[in-house]
Amino acid sequence: MSTARKPAITRTTSHPADALPDRPTVPNTRTTPPAPAPLQEPAPPAGGAAERLTEQHNVRIRTSTKSRLGKAVDKLRYETGDRTISIASITDQALNDYLTQRGC
Repeated sequence: MSTARKPAITRTTSHPADALPDRPTVPNTRTTPPAPAPLQEPAPPAGGAAERLTEQHNVRIRTSTKSRLGKAVDKLRYETGDRTISIASITDQALNDYLTQRGC
C-alpha cells in the first residue's frame, strides 16, 4: 500500500521577490546640490577678519551651568532661527567679552 505524497522539501526555480513589481522612478527635482550648512561663526575679532574655531579647550564647568548653556542654545536657535548658534559660539563670544571688559 503506497500513496503518492508530495516531497516535504522541494527546489524552487524562482525567488518570491521576483514577483514584486519594480519600484516607480522618482524624478530628480533638484538640479543643483544643496549648499552646505555654514559652520559655527565666531564673533569677529578686533582685526576685522573672520576666524575659524579650531582650538579645543578642555575645561571643567558645573553640570548646572552646562545644562543652562544647552537650554540657552536651544532657546536662541528656536527664537532666532539661526542654526549657527552653538555652545562653542556662545562660549567664544562670552570669553571675548570677558577679556575685552578687563582690557586683555
